[in-house]
Amino acid sequence: FGKAAGLKLTGSASDIARKGRSIDPAQLQPGDLVFFNTANRPRSHVGIYIGDQRFVHAPSSNGKVRTDSLKTGWFAARFEEARTYFN
Repeated sequence: FGKAAGLKLTGSASDIARKGRSIDPAQLQPGDLVFFNTANRPRSHVGIYIGDQRFVHAPSSNGKVRTDSLKTGWFAARFEEARTYFN
């Protein structure tokens, strides 16, 4: 994000969400961030949208990065919002 949007994103998923602009999920573009309620609190997890209703994220602290769907599966049921950091 530093190179693409000139923005350093640090802190929790909730902290990062506050820095972006809310967008309609139908308007998602690769590089936008998607937020989920995975710990019974808003914006507790974040992923990077990569297109085709998929996002990349690290669902656990063991460092394994993977892709998941915004339309089906465990994360789809916990989707909260989409935010952009680009003009």
